[in-house]
Amino acid sequence: MLTKYVRRDIRREGLKNLKRRYYLNILIIFVVSVIVNGGYHMATRRFEMPIDSTLNTAMSVMENNGNIENIEDLEKLEDLEKIEKIEDLGDAGLSSTMGLDSNLSNSQILLKFILNVFDIENPPSPESVSTTSAKYYGGVASVFVNEITGSQSFVFGIINGVNEVVFRGRVASSVIIFIFAVISIFLFIFVKNVIVVGKNRYYLEQRRYHDTGPGELLFPYKNKRLKNISTIMLFKYLFQLLWDLTIVGGIIKRYEYLLIPYIVAENPEINRKDAFKISKQLMMGNKYKAFLIDFSFLPWFILSYFTFNLSALFFSDAYIECVRAEMYMRIRNERKDELELALRKWLNDDMLAIDHIEESEHPSGVEVLDIPTVDIHSFKHDYMRKYSFLSLVQLFFTYSLVGWIWEMAFYLATTGQFVNRGTMHGPWLPIYGCGGMLIILLLKPFREKPGQLFLGTVVVCGGVEYFTSWILEKLFDAKWWDYTGYFLNVNGRICFEGLLVFGMAGLAFTYIISPMLDDIYKKVKEKYRWIICIALMILFVLDFIWSMMSPNVGEGITSGLV
Repeated sequence: MLTKYVRRDIRREGLKNLKRRYYLNILIIFVVSVIVNGGYHMATRRFEMPIDSTLNTAMSVMENNGNIENIEDLEKLEDLEKIEKIEDLGDAGLSSTMGLDSNLSNSQILLKFILNVFDIENPPSPESVSTTSAKYYGGVASVFVNEITGSQSFVFGIINGVNEVVFRGRVASSVIIFIFAVISIFLFIFVKNVIVVGKNRYYLEQRRYHDTGPGELLFPYKNKRLKNISTIMLFKYLFQLLWDLTIVGGIIKRYEYLLIPYIVAENPEINRKDAFKISKQLMMGNKYKAFLIDFSFLPWFILSYFTFNLSALFFSDAYIECVRAEMYMRIRNERKDELELALRKWLNDDMLAIDHIEESEHPSGVEVLDIPTVDIHSFKHDYMRKYSFLSLVQLFFTYSLVGWIWEMAFYLATTGQFVNRGTMHGPWLPIYGCGGMLIILLLKPFREKPGQLFLGTVVVCGGVEYFTSWILEKLFDAKWWDYTGYFLNVNGRICFEGLLVFGMAGLAFTYIISPMLDDIYKKVKEKYRWIICIALMILFVLDFIWSMMSPNVGEGITSGLV
C-alpha cells in the first residue's frame, strides 16, 4: 500500500532519478508537452474578440446614420466585409446587443458556452493579446497549429463541418474543415495519444538504466506495436470521456485507468481487456493514495502559475513524471503476485524492476524502428540525366501551366469563383516554371542527397517567390499574393507551408515527374518539338510585353487568396 512513508520515499526516489539525467529528462517532457498539450497553442491562436469589436464599430457607424468618423472605423469595416456581408449587419448588431454573435456557427456558440460554464481556455481580452500571439489566422499551417494542438479540436472540427454544410451551405470551407478534422483525428490517435506510452517507457527505463536514450519516445512505433497501443489508448480516452460526464465517476475512473499507459509501456503486446483489468486491480485501495501524491504537487502548480510556467519547464514537469514512474513500479512490485496468473504474465519485464542502477542501455534501446525507407535508386526513370534545351523549354511551360491550373482550381474551390490567376494573361504562371528550372539546373549536385535537395529547393524557391513578390510590388504597386497571417511568414511574401510544399514538390519533380515527362517528350519527333517550343516562346514573349503594359489585375488576382 502507498502509505505515508512509502509516498515520501517515492518522491525522494523520483527526485534522484530526475537529477541523475536532468537535462535529458527536461528535454523529453518538453517535447512531449509540445506534442500532447499543444506547446504552440497560445502563441498562434486566433481570438474572436476582434470580430466583436468590429461589429461594435459597425453598430456605432449605423447609429451615426452611416457616417464614418475616422479612418480606423473605415479599416474595421473593411475587415468586417471579409468576415460577413454588409447586409447581415442588422441581425449582427441585434445579436450583439443581446450578448450573442451571429458570426459564430452553432458549434462555436456551443463551444463558447461550454468554455464559459467550466471556465476553461477562455480567450483573454484583445488588450492582453500581443501582436505575435494574435497574428496567425490564415493558411493550412495555421490551421494545424491553432486547431490540431487543441485537445478538443477534432471533435468540434467535425461538428463545425456538419454545421457549415447543413446550416450555412459553405461547402468549400466545410471540405477544408473536414480534411483537417480527419488529419486531426489521425494525429490524435496515432501520435498524441501513443506518444504518452513512449514517454512512460523512457521514464521507466531511465530510473534504472543510465544510458537510456531519447529514442524510447518512439517505443510505440517499434516492431509493429502501433496498432495495439493506439487501440488501447483510444479506448482509454473514450471511456474516460464518457465517465467524465458523470463528474464523480470521471474522477474515480481517472485513477482507475492511471496505470494503463505504464502497463502498455511495459508490455505493448497486452490486449485491451487485460490492460484495463490489471490497472483496476493494481489501483484497488491505492486510488486515494495516488490522489494524495498528485495533491502534493499542488505547490509546484501554483509556483508554475506565478513563474509563467518556467518552474514547470525546468523542474516540476519532469519531476512529476519521475515520481509517477516510480509510483507505478512500487505498486506493480507490491501487487503483482496478487494478480491471477493470466494477468500476471503480462507484467514480465523484470529488467525494469531491478533494485540497482545499471550503467548500460536497456535491451529495448537497441530495437530497430519499423519505418520503411525509400531508395531513390529504385526509381524507374533516370533522375541524374542531363536535360536538353528542348526538354527544359517544355518542362518550363509544363510547370507554368500546372501552376496556373493549381491556382485557379484552389481559388475556385475556396471561393466558388473562376479567375485567371497570375500576373500574365495566358494560361501560365512563370514563377512555377522558373522554380522548376532552378531545381533542375542549380540543384543537380544534390540529386543523390534527398535531404540536401529538399533544403536547397526551399532556399531557391523561397528566394524566387520572395524577390518576385518584391519586384512586382515595386513595379506595379500591387500584390499578387499575400501570406500575412500565415504561420511563420516573412513580410507576407513567403510562409512556412509554402516553403514546405516547395521542398516536397522539388523532390517529386527531381526524382519522378521531370524524368517521366522528359521520356514522354522524347517520343515526339524533334522537328515537332521545335515547332511547339518556338510557338510557345513567341506567345509567351507577346504575353509578357502585353502584361508589362497592362498587367493582369482585379478581384481575386491582386487581392490575395481568400
